[in-house]
Amino acid sequence: MEQLHFDIGAKVYCGEESCGKLHKVVIDPHTNQVTDLVVERGFLKKTDRVLPVSAVERTKDHSIYLDVAADEIEDYPEYREVEFMEPEPGWGQVEEYKAEQTACRPSVYRPICPQPVVPRIRHRTHEGVPGVKKVLEAGTPVETIDGDFGKVDHVLVDSRSGKITYLVVRKGLIPEYPVIPIEMIENVGERGVFIKKREEELEDLPRYTPRDDENILAALEDRLEESLLDLDSVEATVEGGVVRLTGRVRDMAARRRAEAIARSVEGVIDVENGLDTGRIVRARVITALFNDSRTKLAVIEVIDEQGMITLRGQVDSPEVREAAEEIASEQPGVVGVINALRVQADDDTRLFTPWSIATIQRRRF
Repeated sequence: MEQLHFDIGAKVYCGEESCGKLHKVVIDPHTNQVTDLVVERGFLKKTDRVLPVSAVERTKDHSIYLDVAADEIEDYPEYREVEFMEPEPGWGQVEEYKAEQTACRPSVYRPICPQPVVPRIRHRTHEGVPGVKKVLEAGTPVETIDGDFGKVDHVLVDSRSGKITYLVVRKGLIPEYPVIPIEMIENVGERGVFIKKREEELEDLPRYTPRDDENILAALEDRLEESLLDLDSVEATVEGGVVRLTGRVRDMAARRRAEAIARSVEGVIDVENGLDTGRIVRARVITALFNDSRTKLAVIEVIDEQGMITLRGQVDSPEVREAAEEIASEQPGVVGVINALRVQADDDTRLFTPWSIATIQRRRF
């Protein structure tokens, strides 16, 4: 899963030309999807433009690259925040405050007591963004059940689904950066982000350390090499602080150890463990054979030896034998297939061939 790293304040490039910086991200609070980016342009006279997240080509080294030409960015909607005041709902149904009920300020000649006084509510609208969507920016408040927790620093997004995967929060005067999984976020509203957890429940979350992916990868490769386990076949990639492990290890203990090593590297936000073991590959082949209608009822033994799969047993026809080999060879982690299946129809198979079924139906009627 490729991660898009939306670091608020990051430079934005149109191709290779600088065309602004990320000011805010726009999300759909019902799906937790980032739908748009608000890009700030200009130096003295600044303007914001709203671009769809689909325009993002990639993120790298805390920069965002758009598949948009620099001269096209002005064609996108302008973003503005507009504030206005209106009377509190229902206030017109009751009597307004009189002058004697309000605080008066002194003057040289006589007290000045303004009237009438009507309670008003301040509203903020986001022009260029549909009203049902919410805007996150650096400094958006984050609260837990216990109260204030920190401020939004940046977000990580799954490039395929557009959904937020993690929220990185700036916390404390000497800042630390807890990484909040999206599953912990209860809602995003006008007041900010609410996490339905107590602060003590967030103490063990990983902390984000600003660090380039290349540096993370170099440190991770060194630690994998230094480990006492045979992890030479493990391949690692890093995108937006998220590590992806692929390859094959000897057993589940080695798989767990490789993930623990990756999580210990400073700057790593999360680890996607795609490492295979013989047990995993064998289970993958068995499941695929069972889920395919051609081999669902076949009695097939699956043996794994370092990715080389041997199929043993008895099947009803050459077609089933070929299908079993095809299915097994298509599974991730399989390097080859030895097809030792025998073709021999048994009594049950003969009973349920199309000819036999037709004969049984004729006899029944």
